[in-house]
Amino acid sequence: MNDSGFSRYVDRLRHEPHLLVPALGAWLSGWWHRIKFALLGIRVSAGRGFRVYGPLYISGPGRVEFGNDCLIIGNAIKPVCIRTLNANAVVRLGHHAGLNGTAIQSAQSVAIGDWSNIADAYITDTPAHSLSRRRREPGGGEVTAAPVRIGRNVWISVQVVVLHGVSIGDNSVIGACSLVRRDVPANVFCAGNPLTVISEIND
Repeated sequence: MNDSGFSRYVDRLRHEPHLLVPALGAWLSGWWHRIKFALLGIRVSAGRGFRVYGPLYISGPGRVEFGNDCLIIGNAIKPVCIRTLNANAVVRLGHHAGLNGTAIQSAQSVAIGDWSNIADAYITDTPAHSLSRRRREPGGGEVTAAPVRIGRNVWISVQVVVLHGVSIGDNSVIGACSLVRRDVPANVFCAGNPLTVISEIND
Protein backbone atom coordinates (compact mmCIF):
# COMPACT_ATOMS: atom_id res chain seq x y z
CA MET A 1 0.00 0.00 0.00
CA ASN A 2 1.48 3.32 -1.06
CA ASP A 3 2.02 5.89 1.69
CA SER A 4 1.50 8.78 -0.75
CA GLY A 5 -2.18 9.65 -0.68
CA PHE A 6 -2.21 12.85 -2.76
CA SER A 7 -2.38 11.22 -6.19
CA ARG A 8 -5.11 8.91 -4.94
CA TYR A 9 -7.24 11.88 -3.86
CA VAL A 10 -6.67 13.70 -7.16
CA ASP A 11 -7.65 10.59 -9.11
CA ARG A 12 -10.82 10.15 -7.06
CA LEU A 13 -11.84 13.78 -7.55
CA ARG A 14 -11.26 13.41 -11.30
CA HIS A 15 -13.77 10.55 -11.39
CA GLU A 16 -16.15 12.01 -8.78
CA PRO A 17 -15.95 15.82 -9.16
CA HIS A 18 -19.05 16.32 -6.99
CA LEU A 19 -16.83 15.52 -4.00
CA LEU A 20 -14.64 18.58 -4.56
CA VAL A 21 -16.71 21.07 -2.55
CA PRO A 22 -17.27 18.77 0.47
CA ALA A 23 -13.58 17.81 0.42
CA LEU A 24 -12.53 21.45 0.40
CA GLY A 25 -14.91 22.13 3.29
CA ALA A 26 -13.46 19.23 5.26
CA TRP A 27 -9.91 20.49 4.65
CA LEU A 28 -10.86 23.99 5.85
CA SER A 29 -12.62 22.43 8.86
CA GLY A 30 -9.40 20.60 9.66
CA TRP A 31 -7.55 23.91 9.84
CA TRP A 32 -10.35 25.48 11.90
CA HIS A 33 -10.11 22.63 14.42
CA ARG A 34 -6.33 23.08 14.72
CA ILE A 35 -6.84 26.77 15.52
CA LYS A 36 -9.76 26.14 17.86
CA PHE A 37 -7.95 23.53 19.94
CA ALA A 38 -4.83 25.72 20.13
CA LEU A 39 -6.89 28.66 21.39
CA LEU A 40 -8.57 26.40 23.96
CA GLY A 41 -5.22 25.08 25.18
CA ILE A 42 -6.05 21.52 24.13
CA ARG A 43 -2.93 19.60 23.10
CA VAL A 44 -3.70 18.50 19.54
CA SER A 45 -1.35 18.15 16.59
CA ALA A 46 -2.24 17.16 13.04
CA GLY A 47 -0.17 16.41 9.94
CA ARG A 48 -0.83 17.59 6.41
CA GLY A 49 -4.14 16.78 4.77
CA PHE A 50 -6.11 16.69 8.04
CA ARG A 51 -9.82 16.68 7.11
CA VAL A 52 -12.88 16.89 9.37
CA TYR A 53 -16.50 16.30 8.37
CA GLY A 54 -18.96 17.24 11.10
CA PRO A 55 -18.35 17.49 14.86
CA LEU A 56 -15.02 16.57 16.46
CA TYR A 57 -14.86 16.86 20.26
CA ILE A 58 -11.52 16.57 22.08
CA SER A 59 -11.16 17.17 25.82
CA GLY A 60 -8.79 16.49 28.68
CA PRO A 61 -5.20 17.37 29.61
CA GLY A 62 -3.39 14.73 27.52
CA ARG A 63 -2.16 14.79 23.91
CA VAL A 64 -3.97 13.82 20.71
CA GLU A 65 -1.80 13.35 17.61
CA PHE A 66 -3.08 12.88 14.06
CA GLY A 67 -0.71 11.74 11.30
CA ASN A 68 -0.76 12.89 7.69
CA ASP A 69 -4.00 12.61 5.69
CA CYS A 70 -6.19 11.59 8.63
CA LEU A 71 -9.94 11.68 7.96
CA ILE A 72 -12.48 12.42 10.70
CA ILE A 73 -16.17 11.84 9.94
CA GLY A 74 -18.49 13.07 12.68
CA ASN A 75 -21.63 13.64 10.63
CA ALA A 76 -22.51 10.18 9.30
CA ILE A 77 -23.21 8.10 12.43
CA LYS A 78 -22.41 10.27 15.43
CA PRO A 79 -19.75 12.80 16.51
CA VAL A 80 -16.15 11.74 17.00
CA CYS A 81 -15.21 12.16 20.69
CA ILE A 82 -11.71 11.80 22.16
CA ARG A 83 -11.07 12.27 25.87
CA THR A 84 -7.81 12.05 27.80
CA LEU A 85 -7.93 11.58 31.56
CA ASN A 86 -4.49 12.84 32.62
CA ALA A 87 -1.59 14.89 31.29
CA ASN A 88 0.50 11.83 30.36
CA ALA A 89 -2.21 10.19 28.24
CA VAL A 90 -1.61 10.02 24.48
CA VAL A 91 -4.03 9.16 21.68
CA ARG A 92 -2.14 8.73 18.41
CA LEU A 93 -3.45 8.07 14.88
CA GLY A 94 -1.05 7.05 12.13
CA HIS A 95 -0.95 8.34 8.57
CA HIS A 96 -4.13 7.89 6.47
CA ALA A 97 -6.11 6.64 9.50
CA GLY A 98 -9.81 7.40 9.78
CA LEU A 99 -12.43 7.73 12.51
CA ASN A 100 -16.18 7.63 11.79
CA GLY A 101 -18.31 8.26 14.88
CA THR A 102 -15.59 6.80 17.11
CA ALA A 103 -15.32 7.40 20.89
CA ILE A 104 -11.89 7.07 22.53
CA GLN A 105 -11.03 7.43 26.21
CA SER A 106 -7.42 7.25 27.37
CA ALA A 107 -5.62 7.36 30.70
CA GLN A 108 -2.35 6.02 29.24
CA SER A 109 -2.04 5.25 25.52
CA VAL A 110 -4.24 4.43 22.53
CA ALA A 111 -2.30 3.99 19.27
CA ILE A 112 -4.00 3.43 15.90
CA GLY A 113 -1.78 2.42 12.99
CA ASP A 114 -1.44 3.77 9.46
CA TRP A 115 -4.36 3.15 7.08
CA SER A 116 -6.65 1.85 9.84
CA ASN A 117 -10.34 2.77 9.79
CA ILE A 118 -12.52 2.78 12.88
CA ALA A 119 -16.32 3.10 12.77
CA ASP A 120 -18.47 4.06 15.77
CA ALA A 121 -16.50 1.85 18.15
CA TYR A 122 -15.71 2.66 21.79
CA ILE A 123 -12.01 2.27 22.59
CA THR A 124 -10.60 2.67 26.08
CA ASP A 125 -7.33 1.87 27.84
CA THR A 126 -8.94 2.04 31.29
CA PRO A 127 -12.11 0.77 32.97
CA ALA A 128 -12.31 4.28 34.49
CA HIS A 129 -13.97 2.93 37.65
CA SER A 130 -12.84 0.64 40.44
CA LEU A 131 -14.65 -2.64 41.09
CA SER A 132 -14.25 -2.15 44.84
CA ARG A 133 -17.37 -2.01 47.00
CA ARG A 134 -15.96 1.31 48.24
CA ARG A 135 -15.79 2.76 44.71
CA ARG A 136 -18.22 5.58 45.54
CA GLU A 137 -16.06 6.72 48.47
CA PRO A 138 -13.06 9.08 48.10
CA GLY A 139 -10.02 6.98 47.27
CA GLY A 140 -12.21 3.92 47.10
CA GLY A 141 -10.09 1.54 45.04
CA GLU A 142 -7.39 1.60 42.40
CA VAL A 143 -8.28 2.16 38.74
CA THR A 144 -5.92 0.43 36.32
CA ALA A 145 -4.88 1.32 32.78
CA ALA A 146 -3.11 -0.61 30.02
CA PRO A 147 -2.21 0.59 26.50
CA VAL A 148 -4.35 -0.24 23.48
CA ARG A 149 -2.52 -0.87 20.21
CA ILE A 150 -4.37 -1.16 16.92
CA GLY A 151 -2.09 -2.18 14.05
CA ARG A 152 -1.73 -1.06 10.46
CA ASN A 153 -4.65 -1.40 8.00
CA VAL A 154 -7.13 -2.59 10.64
CA TRP A 155 -10.86 -2.16 10.09
CA ILE A 156 -13.12 -2.01 13.16
CA SER A 157 -16.83 -2.07 12.33
CA VAL A 158 -19.84 -0.49 14.03
CA GLN A 159 -20.64 -0.71 17.77
CA VAL A 160 -17.45 -2.57 18.68
CA VAL A 161 -15.97 -2.17 22.18
CA VAL A 162 -12.18 -2.44 22.54
CA LEU A 163 -10.99 -2.69 26.15
CA HIS A 164 -7.76 -1.84 27.93
CA GLY A 165 -4.60 -3.83 27.30
CA VAL A 166 -5.69 -5.13 23.88
CA SER A 167 -3.49 -5.35 20.78
CA ILE A 168 -5.02 -5.91 17.34
CA GLY A 169 -2.67 -7.17 14.65
CA ASP A 170 -2.10 -5.67 11.20
CA ASN A 171 -4.75 -6.14 8.48
CA SER A 172 -7.32 -7.67 10.83
CA VAL A 173 -11.06 -6.90 10.73
CA ILE A 174 -13.39 -6.77 13.74
CA GLY A 175 -17.05 -7.42 12.90
CA ALA A 176 -19.98 -5.36 14.11
CA CYS A 177 -21.14 -5.40 17.76
CA SER A 178 -18.07 -7.34 18.98
CA LEU A 179 -16.41 -7.12 22.39
CA VAL A 180 -12.60 -7.18 22.18
CA ARG A 181 -11.18 -8.20 25.56
CA ARG A 182 -8.06 -10.07 24.41
CA ASP A 183 -5.38 -9.69 21.77
CA VAL A 184 -6.27 -10.29 18.12
CA PRO A 185 -3.63 -11.73 15.78
CA ALA A 186 -2.75 -10.22 12.42
CA ASN A 187 -4.63 -11.11 9.22
CA VAL A 188 -7.86 -12.46 10.69
CA PHE A 189 -11.56 -11.63 10.65
CA CYS A 190 -13.05 -11.78 14.16
CA ALA A 191 -16.54 -11.16 15.49
CA GLY A 192 -18.85 -11.86 18.40
CA ASN A 193 -19.02 -11.88 22.18
CA PRO A 194 -16.95 -13.75 23.12
CA LEU A 195 -14.75 -12.71 20.21
CA THR A 196 -14.09 -15.59 17.81
CA VAL A 197 -11.77 -15.88 14.82
CA ILE A 198 -14.08 -16.49 11.86
CA SER A 199 -11.51 -16.74 9.07
CA GLU A 200 -8.02 -15.82 8.00
CA ILE A 201 -7.37 -12.94 5.60
CA ASN A 202 -4.98 -14.14 2.92
CA ASP A 203 -5.32 -11.68 0.04
